[in-house]
Amino acid sequence: MDNIALIDGQQRYFSDNLPDELGLILYQASTKADPLEKEQLLLTALERWPESLDTYIALYKLYFRTARYQEAERQVWRTLKASARLGGFRWNYRLLKPDTAPWLEDQTIARLYLFSLKALGVVRLRRGRVILAHRVLSKLLELDCNDEIGGSNFLGIAERFIEEEIDMEEVA
Repeated sequence: MDNIALIDGQQRYFSDNLPDELGLILYQASTKADPLEKEQLLLTALERWPESLDTYIALYKLYFRTARYQEAERQVWRTLKASARLGGFRWNYRLLKPDTAPWLEDQTIARLYLFSLKALGVVRLRRGRVILAHRVLSKLLELDCNDEIGGSNFLGIAERFIEEEIDMEEVA
């Protein structure tokens, strides 16, 4: 799972303060070749540590990588709701403003929310829900005006799809 990176020989996840046992389970999941085994470990971790956003994120990444896009989208929504609850802001991205939360501060729940918002846009693109993806990614860039999360490339893809659709309608 790409959410695990080695920095100075240490395992690093999204959160700096994971319980050791959860970190071990996430590591074990990352070593499994079978997606169903990974999923089972992650679901077990989610049940035991429902406040850990790392497990939510690992699950939607797993579903996306295994082309289970509908499940990935559902899991992203769960992640957005959990992030908002833990961060003390609304879960509905349409209602959020740049001053609603510390969006660009490192190691904050608000920043993890933005990463998940980007994931929602990418999953929706993959599912062919281009207009909905465009809405999500536009909001992401409103909240992340410096594009630190990297949503602008995906917004560009959505815009090209929309332009192609309009061009095809004009030809028809």
